[in-house]
Amino acid sequence: MTSLPSGLPSGLPSGPSHHPSAERLLEFATGALNAHRGLVVGAHVQACPACAAEVAVNEAIGGALLNALPPAPMDEDALPRALARIERPVPARAAPAPAPDWELAPAPAVEAARKRRRWAAPGVWVAPVTGGPFGRRSYLLGIGPGIAVPRHTHRGAEMVCVLKGAFEDRGVVYRPGDFCESGESVEHKPRVTRDGECVCFVAVDASLVARDWVGWVFQPFVRI
Repeated sequence: MTSLPSGLPSGLPSGPSHHPSAERLLEFATGALNAHRGLVVGAHVQACPACAAEVAVNEAIGGALLNALPPAPMDEDALPRALARIERPVPARAAPAPAPDWELAPAPAVEAARKRRRWAAPGVWVAPVTGGPFGRRSYLLGIGPGIAVPRHTHRGAEMVCVLKGAFEDRGVVYRPGDFCESGESVEHKPRVTRDGECVCFVAVDASLVARDWVGWVFQPFVRI
């Protein structure tokens, strides 16, 4: 089961306006999402009381169903092996570097911003978070005010949670905590608002498919 968030960040008193589907929230609650998608959906759930409540209901239903199943037999040495693993000493770690000021970012995204952030184009930076086969991965994408992403479509799904700032896409403005999912039928050109930099946490099934010459030129450098 997926653990629930601790609460709503202070900068989001009323919660986000755009949410994952009920199907995505059920997949999140049951652990059916892959790691890339799960992190991005989880960032939204952390910011959204309504979605956190729906996840809690789904988890409660799943727990009740598990409790109704007959108990499975365990190996005789299962308990000693579990206790031995718990009692292993934890190695000391160096003090972490200062974290970015994003209340919604999960720990893997914060670490990626510290260690793997690179400038991909003027006003645009990328930080890989997780990787996987067939191009499935998640990453942070930071874009300066007023800058538009080149027109593109997708192979598979693209899931986005806004961590900072805002962007406009097809007449809708997405702000911190908001979630947006686009499929292969969507061709769009999101643009960051002029208020400041926008940072998004993105999960994709494959690289974006550029639909204009700007995207074709910059895709080898941006690599998203």
